[in-house]
Amino acid sequence: MDLGRIKSSIFDRSVFKLIKDRQSKEIKRAYLGQQAATKKLDNANVVTSLSSKPMAVYDVANKLAASGAKLDYVTVNIVMDAASREIRLKEIINDLEEQCRHFNITIAQTDVRVSARAIKPIVTVFGLGHAQVETDDSLKLTESYKPKPEDVIVAIGVIGLSGIRRVIKEKEEEILKRYTRDVLDKALARLEELDTTSISDLVYEEFRKEGIKGNVYSLSEGGVIDCLWNIAEKNHIGFEVDIRKIPVRQEIIEICEMFSINPYEMESIGSLLVTYSGNCGIVNILNEKNVKAFEVGCFKSDNKKILRSLSDERFVEMPGQDEIYKVINN
Repeated sequence: MDLGRIKSSIFDRSVFKLIKDRQSKEIKRAYLGQQAATKKLDNANVVTSLSSKPMAVYDVANKLAASGAKLDYVTVNIVMDAASREIRLKEIINDLEEQCRHFNITIAQTDVRVSARAIKPIVTVFGLGHAQVETDDSLKLTESYKPKPEDVIVAIGVIGLSGIRRVIKEKEEEILKRYTRDVLDKALARLEELDTTSISDLVYEEFRKEGIKGNVYSLSEGGVIDCLWNIAEKNHIGFEVDIRKIPVRQEIIEICEMFSINPYEMESIGSLLVTYSGNCGIVNILNEKNVKAFEVGCFKSDNKKILRSLSDERFVEMPGQDEIYKVINN
């Protein structure tokens, strides 16, 4: 199998369909790690998510917020390789602590072990949060509304921010032979840019005000194309998207071109897709707050998945591994 997260077709037949629901509608399972799992209680919903990304705390916080929930705490599992020294473990913990400080949350539990089979440290972060039950008893949780043909698709935030951080960390010396430090600095996001929790909250608030039915999706592995594909496949619909309207920094494009990386299929923690039915002013509201948001397309009744650029169009095939693995193979 390819490196990274498995394809949706493999996940469907070898994972999701083999796991049975045993608690009626109280548990809402997460699909392909894109969002979060939910347990419905009387006064609140317990919502969980997990990530093994370098920016894992940001990843789980964003996924929970996109599910209408707030992150309360995280637990961490660390598998160390035998060659790593104790100082490497301290670096990992300090990095996680820095991420947790941003969200003002605590690492509630940590399990660390050394494995002879590991070739590098593997860190998995499990996040637990809560979402209040709405007064009308509807769940303010992502995918509680099933996307339909003609629903609008909005892209929020610059894509590729987390992915380009990993590329630069791996290939910085090589990149600096072609580009100046200024180009790298412009490509790199400030850590705060990876946090989309307040944006998700704002979108849901606007949905409630205007009575809009819609969803928020937090991008991660596979980027915007992978997310669009999974939404369409799960709901048996197609999409038509103008790829020129999806926000991406020129510096990210130039660095990606060095390694034949498609930034639209690269890890993109710090970006969101919002889909909704009807008319909504969320794009104007976000732009007024200096948040890049663009209406990029809509879903279609057939299963065709089309990317447009001026007069050109391309039919999207099932995404493969994240483009980042062209430079990061371990």
